[in-house]
Amino acid sequence: MNFFSKLINWFLIFWRGLVLALRSVFSWIFVKIYLGVALTLNIAAWISMWLIYKNIAQELTVLHYNVDFGIDLIGSRTQLFFNPALGLIFIIFDLIVLLLLYRSRDFKLFAHLLLASAALTNALLVLSVISVYLINFR
Repeated sequence: MNFFSKLINWFLIFWRGLVLALRSVFSWIFVKIYLGVALTLNIAAWISMWLIYKNIAQELTVLHYNVDFGIDLIGSRTQLFFNPALGLIFIIFDLIVLLLLYRSRDFKLFAHLLLASAALTNALLVLSVISVYLINFR
């Protein structure tokens, strides 16, 4: 019985700390803006890749085109979802790092760097979605 009470106590302490960290991180307006931009770009990438996936008739598709060498990556249609998934993983990772650093003295600097990089990464992934569309449908 003692083990379970300690486990429940540990879980409640962890939960309260997580709620405190989330409130502290999301109290800044720039965090909300950066995350909103990054998540909007990521959702746009998911929707675009789903539309490309739906409209490709063959199982194999061109996934990457290089200006020097031409088509250099061909794969199945399901591999199209790797880019949006990578963007989502990047957003989640950056948010976890921010939650770990919210008590830091340089929190605002870290937040700007991490969240701006997440938004920029997702913008570049949307550009890769556009290039995949142009390669396969033009």
